[in-house]
Amino acid sequence: MSAREQDSRIDLHCHFIPPALIDRIQSDGESHNVSVGSDGRVSFAGRDATQRMPAGMLDLDDRQAWMDAQGVDVQVLSAWMDFSAYVLDPEDGLWLARSLNALTAEAIAGRDRFRAMAAVPLQAPELAAQELRRAMTEHGMIAVEIATSVVDAELDDPSLSTFWSAAEELDALVLVHPYASIGSERLKRYFFNNVVGNPAEETVAAAHLIFGGVLERHPALKVCLTHGGGFLPYQIGRQDRGYTALPKLTAEHLEAAPSSYLRRFFFDTVVHGAAALRFLVDRVGSDRVVLGSDYPFPMGDPEPVATVGNARLPDDSMQAILGDNPRTALGRHARRLP
Repeated sequence: MSAREQDSRIDLHCHFIPPALIDRIQSDGESHNVSVGSDGRVSFAGRDATQRMPAGMLDLDDRQAWMDAQGVDVQVLSAWMDFSAYVLDPEDGLWLARSLNALTAEAIAGRDRFRAMAAVPLQAPELAAQELRRAMTEHGMIAVEIATSVVDAELDDPSLSTFWSAAEELDALVLVHPYASIGSERLKRYFFNNVVGNPAEETVAAAHLIFGGVLERHPALKVCLTHGGGFLPYQIGRQDRGYTALPKLTAEHLEAAPSSYLRRFFFDTVVHGAAALRFLVDRVGSDRVVLGSDYPFPMGDPEPVATVGNARLPDDSMQAILGDNPRTALGRHARRLP
């Protein structure tokens, strides 16, 4: 590893939509059940619609200025999760994912500060596996982002095994990110759907991967949990208690206690507090935590590198989180980083 690589600070949790995608949806989207409203919101199959486009989502120059100010060297871009659009029919979902991947690759071409994660139509796991392979081989994508559930199916659904196997084979890090939060009908006030719902949603997704035996069946699978893993690191003892106290209800797919799978995950640093980050590092190990910002959202970390510094971790732990661990998580695809 060169000195430049050793010092690079790599943000693994940040979002981008290429402006050309909006143009493509306006011209071709109607035939794929995707449309842009007069207010700029994008709707999918008449069922789901995005929020308004956050400032900074479309502009790579503004983003790079922010990176310079915050000491971030490289961002590995993933799509805004609102564009997962798993409600679309498989072929329409494939059209959207292919458009996202191709236009993102085009937008960052020649920009050394950016790499990208693939989008896939997870509502059709076979197509998702095919698109992941194509995006990584043809467009140079170096990981993949998925939502915490697929409409009404959880991440331990047997139909997803094809996708998990493809991610294993391709050595593709899977970034798991909430789309809609659990219990949203009770979380309408005070922005609780995000403040409380998103970490809860992340916890539920991780628990399904553990209790559903996904990590057991796919030993080479690499998963990164956003928002510090939600409540998982803090409440993993409760999951262990369920495993030992009620094995007939909890242990069908498990060979060991849930906590034994904790270090199968990577966890980002978007926990909003030095004490929380220190706890996370202490609980899962400094080698399992990666830098994240959730740029450009208001609930992201506006100073992600400073957050790691403020945790006052040992120097080797800081270096691991800022650069070494992201490279480890990306596996053989880390060679595509600048």
